[in-house]
Amino acid sequence: MFLSALFYEEEGLEPERKYFLVRFIQHFGIAEPVSLGVKAFAKQFGLSDREVTKSLGALVACKVMTFSSIAEGPGRSKRCYRLTEDFHKKLNKVPAPPAAQHVATVANLLKHENRKVAQASEKSEKPKTDLAPLADLRNKRQSGQLSVVNRLLLSVLLCHADRFGVVSDLGSSALRKVTGFSQKSLRYRVRGLIDQGLIRAYVPGATSTLLSAKMKSTYFLNLNHSELSGEGRATSVLICAIGDHPSESVPHAHQIYSDIVSLKLDPTAFVDGQYKQCLRFFESQPPSFFRLLQLMLEKYAADMLSRHWSDLADSASNKWTHAQEWRELIRKGFQPPKLLPGLDGDHLKKIAEDQHDALIDDLHYRVYVLATEIKKLLCQASEVSFDAMDFVIMPQPMERGYCGITLLARPHDSDGWRGCLFVQPHTEPQEFSCESDIPIEYRYRYGLLTRPGSEGTVA
Repeated sequence: MFLSALFYEEEGLEPERKYFLVRFIQHFGIAEPVSLGVKAFAKQFGLSDREVTKSLGALVACKVMTFSSIAEGPGRSKRCYRLTEDFHKKLNKVPAPPAAQHVATVANLLKHENRKVAQASEKSEKPKTDLAPLADLRNKRQSGQLSVVNRLLLSVLLCHADRFGVVSDLGSSALRKVTGFSQKSLRYRVRGLIDQGLIRAYVPGATSTLLSAKMKSTYFLNLNHSELSGEGRATSVLICAIGDHPSESVPHAHQIYSDIVSLKLDPTAFVDGQYKQCLRFFESQPPSFFRLLQLMLEKYAADMLSRHWSDLADSASNKWTHAQEWRELIRKGFQPPKLLPGLDGDHLKKIAEDQHDALIDDLHYRVYVLATEIKKLLCQASEVSFDAMDFVIMPQPMERGYCGITLLARPHDSDGWRGCLFVQPHTEPQEFSCESDIPIEYRYRYGLLTRPGSEGTVA
């Protein structure tokens, strides 16, 4: 029932009080009354006496809890807390979380007191010299500073995450309702989780007349973080380093944006009429749209690698066995251009259809090239069975293009290959036992983590 409590909405209930409620139900259940004092609750949940007092008061005030006094002797009484019948009814109506892949992780993450006991034990030991880089030391310190409200937020995100830790179906409004954060405080908390390395990357959602549906924000959670994975090997990491400068052989949405800027400055800049039609389709979009566009292209390419690894690059993109299937899949994501009222002639409709077809052909080509270039790089590690894996491509800052491409990978079977590879063209792949062994600068540079304090990562 604690997962239902996690998604229970009570207007005006602050995140700290919501955390206490979830932990109360997780530890004691919902049926029996609980007779504990403030100090006992504080010790049980690793909270301060003040936080417990405020939480109990708030939950009683909003009629989630009720209490009665039990006499313990002359002039002394003890309070007994229980959840109200009205709250029971509301809790039973809470929709089940969409995924149950990380329930055990969520259950452990919420137990803040376990971390506090571990910290106390670590402090009692004699300090040892640590020669790790400063950034690594910062990450180690931060991992033990995950506040209870950040644990609440991360738990909600984990309940919506796929097996790679990607959350793409949870809007910020729904997230605020179940956590109690304001828009400003949610932004601040997400920023903090990014700086601590618990969120690898974040891409704000958006609406556009060009897209068939509203795109919700996407969070890439770090399932290999010590707070979420004891061994740090929940997800394999594959880094394909291309070079110091963006590769022109791997198309990126930033190229489309740059070409649109060029076309606005010089309408005769491009000879290819079909490509010019594609650029016209996007010319009214703001720069932020193109990061979202790249996310969509990377999702298509990762799915292409996951489903068709064996036959990729066997032929040109337009003659590929599954080409039409993927064109139709991509077409579903983009609305055809809308004609102005009164301009519905057959000729204009044909122009709009041709423009839409040109767009789909161009995007399909970009997705296919991205997938085949990744396969070409990864095939240098010939001993790994990539055809038995699923993939996710990590987003990178738009202005960079592709100096490297980082993928998360999971085998189809639980006993499949797991590890971390760093691949460069024409060199022997470098293998790491776990993600934390990859140099921190590599993790920042190739998009596996977002550098702390980076601008533009949280909208």
